[in-house]
Amino acid sequence: MLTLFSCIGTASFAPQMVLEEAELMHNIVEIDISRGAHRSPEYLSINPSGKIPALKLENGTVMTEASAICLFLADLHQLSEIAPGPSDPDRPLFLKTLIYLATSVQDQYKRYYYPERYSTDASNAQNIRDRAVELLGEVWAPLEEHLDANGPYCLGPRHSVADTYLVMLASWYPDQDGFRHRFPSIARCFDLVAERPIIKAGLDRQHVISVGRKDAGS
Repeated sequence: MLTLFSCIGTASFAPQMVLEEAELMHNIVEIDISRGAHRSPEYLSINPSGKIPALKLENGTVMTEASAICLFLADLHQLSEIAPGPSDPDRPLFLKTLIYLATSVQDQYKRYYYPERYSTDASNAQNIRDRAVELLGEVWAPLEEHLDANGPYCLGPRHSVADTYLVMLASWYPDQDGFRHRFPSIARCFDLVAERPIIKAGLDRQHVISVGRKDAGS
C-alpha cells in the first residue's frame, strides 16, 4: 500500500488530494514538524532531506517532490480525468503549467517564508520578504492572463491536478484578500476547484500554513 508522509499546511496537500480523489489505497503518516519530527532519525531514514512530502511505494521506493509525486500517481494509475496522458493533446499545456507552478511559483514562496536562506544578515529579512511579494506577483501574473483568456481551469473547461496545485500555492499567499482582488481569474479557478468535495475537505483542514516552518516542504 502507498504511504504518504504528510503535514497539514505543506506541499503534501496536492499529492494527498490526488490519492483521495482517485480513491487509491493509501496510508497517511502525519509528521509533526512543529515538534521537529521531520528531523527525527526515523523520518530521515525515509527522506534524508527531512522535507515533506514523501511517498513510499509498495516496493519500498521513496519518492519526494510534490509535483513529481502527483504526476507519477496520475501516470501510473492512468488518471486521465485529472492528468492528460502522453497522447492527449492537452498534455503539453498540462506539463507546462504543473512544472511552472512547482518551480517558478512555488520557489518564490521560499523567499517569503525562509528569508534567512537568502542573506547572512538577519536584519535583511523584511526586505527579502517584501521583494518576495513583488516576485510572487510577477510569477502569478502569466497564470492570471492565461486563465482570463482561456479559463476557467488551467486546461480551459477541463479540471486537472494542475488546478489542485494552483489552489495549494494560492492558499499560501500572505494577503488572501489582496491576492483575490489582483488575480480574479485565479480566484475563480480556486473557487471552482474548492467546490470539489475532497478538495473542500482538504482545504478545511488547512487551519495553519506550515510551509513557513523550517524545511517544511518540497
